[in-house]
Amino acid sequence: MQRESRSVERLKQFGIILALLTTGAVVISLFAGFLQLIVHPIAMIGAIVLATIMVLIFVKVALVPERRYTGWVRGITGPNARWLFLILLVVWGAGMAFLASLGLGPQDAGAPALVGLFVGIFLFMGFIWAVIGE
Repeated sequence: MQRESRSVERLKQFGIILALLTTGAVVISLFAGFLQLIVHPIAMIGAIVLATIMVLIFVKVALVPERRYTGWVRGITGPNARWLFLILLVVWGAGMAFLASLGLGPQDAGAPALVGLFVGIFLFMGFIWAVIGE
């Protein structure tokens, strides 16, 4: 019995050491990125503002079930909402294809592509919600 508890204790200590080493490796690998963010304060402020906006949107969406039905929920879950989301998805796809056709490098197209990715997630989830919500 004591032999098993020693083995478990050793595994626990090994797990803690492995977690600390992994955390150290991640912090060291991200250090240059953090330095670049500090060097460019406008980019840092923009990243903070965009992250705040995304968190507020997520919180608002997460709190919808507590408030029951609201006006905008009825508007996007009706029978015609699936066509609205379908049109929005086609426009989104055309916009992402246009962005890809510009041939921009990752430094130029990275931010719009990330925003487009998040917009696409919301559009696809809205489309699924409109179709299943009937």
